[in-house]
Amino acid sequence: MENNYPDVYLVSKFPGIAEHLKKFLPEKTKLIVVPLTDQVKRWDKSIKLSDEGKEVIKKAEALIIDCTYLSEMLHSLPNAKWIQTTWAGLELLMENIDMSKPLPNYTLTRFVDPYFGELMSNYAISQIINIERGMYVYRDAQKTATWSRPFFPDFRVLSDLTVGILGAGSIGSAVGRLLKKAGCRVLAFIRSPRTDTPSDDYDEATTNLKDVLERCDYLCNVLPSTPETQGLLDNDVLKYCLKKPVFINIGRGDIIKENNIIKALKEGWISKAVLDVFEMEPLPPDSPLWNFPEVYITPHIGAIPRIEGIAKFIAENYVRYVRKEPMHTLYKFLLLLHFNNNKKKREIFILLNY
Repeated sequence: MENNYPDVYLVSKFPGIAEHLKKFLPEKTKLIVVPLTDQVKRWDKSIKLSDEGKEVIKKAEALIIDCTYLSEMLHSLPNAKWIQTTWAGLELLMENIDMSKPLPNYTLTRFVDPYFGELMSNYAISQIINIERGMYVYRDAQKTATWSRPFFPDFRVLSDLTVGILGAGSIGSAVGRLLKKAGCRVLAFIRSPRTDTPSDDYDEATTNLKDVLERCDYLCNVLPSTPETQGLLDNDVLKYCLKKPVFINIGRGDIIKENNIIKALKEGWISKAVLDVFEMEPLPPDSPLWNFPEVYITPHIGAIPRIEGIAKFIAENYVRYVRKEPMHTLYKFLLLLHFNNNKKKREIFILLNY
């Protein structure tokens, strides 16, 4: 294009996102909405673009797209220079990289809601209060019209509790900050040593996972999915929990396998599990977690973004792209080669540059 405002192509099932984008994009920008005809659910990984849709977005220099659609087009966007996903997580993209093809060379940015930290911290503290004050018990009693008021309530207040948080990035810090302000003692598990402890976000930070497990009353995972975090709590790691903590997972489901959560509950290593994320989503109807005692399930709603917020964030990134300014949540693909058992293997990593 002659001007500095390339057309923006949009491929998304988010309702109303096109209308919101039009409000925030510069007036000179043309928004091209690729029509979608399928009615499958957002989480369905079998989503496919029509042949016509594929041909349309191959023309795009600037592309806004759901990860379900981008996953099948990763290596087939010859004109793309900047791609913005509407999702925060990129796991689906990593699953669909073709190791036999060259890595994409376009700029990739993901959506991050500035309210994610606040939303997740609210989720965590509300679950802790609900459990400590017996709100789930009273809700169940209501279903049978049972007045179940205890004569001498046996519960802990927030200042009695030590909360271990797995992860001390922006979201983990937000969760820790709210809990600490509310009176909890906060232990943060970090993957690399820090010298800035204690802080407003936690009382202690440590790279020793066993130490956190031994001391916490609640264990809250906010870690993303990476090769280092996948399966972090598998292999009976939770046996080191000495105080039978409540496990809250609002990070990613692949930090621990479903059967290992059940084992930890049966063995008494943890007392309850509050689960918002899972290995497979949606959680299959036949999963034993649905009806397992002391498991509380929410359908990945710990931090649901607002459509208007998604559009505003993306429009700001577009302006930064046009002006050649640093963009938010910029990713680069990096190919590493290594040898294992004398066979060359290719591994894909993503470098995050804030």
